[in-house]
Amino acid sequence: MLQYFSEKNIDLPARVASGKFISLKEYMQFYDSCCLHKGAFDAASNVKRFRINDKHLRNIIVANQKGMAKVSSETLQGRVRRLRSFLVWLFEQFHEAYDVDEVISTKFATLIAKIKLDEDGLRKNGSQQVSGAEESVLPDEVFLKLLELIMPSSPNNPFKASRVRNYLIVNLLIESGIRRGALGKLKISDFNFYGTFDQISIYRSGNDSTDPRAEKPNQKTKAHLATIDKNIMHQVKFYIDHIRTEFTRAQYHDFLFVSENDSKGTAGLPLSLKSINSIFQKISTALGVHVHPHMLRHKWNEMFDEKGERCGVDTTLLEDIRKYAMGWSQNTTMNDVYNDKRLAMKARELSLVYQHKVDQKND
Repeated sequence: MLQYFSEKNIDLPARVASGKFISLKEYMQFYDSCCLHKGAFDAASNVKRFRINDKHLRNIIVANQKGMAKVSSETLQGRVRRLRSFLVWLFEQFHEAYDVDEVISTKFATLIAKIKLDEDGLRKNGSQQVSGAEESVLPDEVFLKLLELIMPSSPNNPFKASRVRNYLIVNLLIESGIRRGALGKLKISDFNFYGTFDQISIYRSGNDSTDPRAEKPNQKTKAHLATIDKNIMHQVKFYIDHIRTEFTRAQYHDFLFVSENDSKGTAGLPLSLKSINSIFQKISTALGVHVHPHMLRHKWNEMFDEKGERCGVDTTLLEDIRKYAMGWSQNTTMNDVYNDKRLAMKARELSLVYQHKVDQKND
């Protein structure tokens, strides 16, 4: 967001301080660029530099480039939200809430209302693509291949080093359904190595002064306890006692996962979010399928639905349990995504039963 406005020579802090803000046209241009992958907007604009005499042909090329470069509604919504949050923060820094010019206040409220409307519209509409009821975010055959691939002893493991750490990173995401940020901020003290020996405390920590990372990971949703397999818990304990202790700088902080590569003098320091992304990029290359941390959160929900149905758990109770496990509030609509999938599966089952009866009558 900052990069876009910088390239357009628009100084957002100065604009907000002066009460000029950004025009509706400038906002819509930003919105259009947010619809595309990073760099794609400029790439599409570069077509104008080509010496193509047929304007119609040039327009087709640009339209095709934009169509191929569109991001998901979730990504678009995040970019729009970031602009709104930043503008609101700037407004609070430069203008007193009860001593601001009425014209400026009204102008700002109108701009924010427009951005919020677009943001909410993206949440309601979601993706325009319709997935099949049985379509999984990560097909079972690929998921099983991932589980085999990431085993430290696997001959197909793409990592020469840090195999135990990377194995735990993937399995903790699979077992708990937590986000990448929550994983990155996990501390040794968050693991309950007592009692049932299968729970992790997941919570927000704000601006953690003990975290030396420039990009500090954090938990976005409510505090809760995540339950994982006891075997994974024992393996985490093994990692702490026998691998993490080998890095001197690891003794000065409590974060679970540390960098094991000292090429940049970072060995023993808390593992960065960028490094977690790099781990998944390498896994994706080895699998031949793009896999990212949030995909495993969706896979957790799919498996949660299957287990809930097998156990005969009441659907209302199942959704309450899901909201707790995901750290969502009771008023959230995030679970609608998974409800829709389960309802689609049920609708398909009932339709097939009905069709079978109709076919029998026709026979």
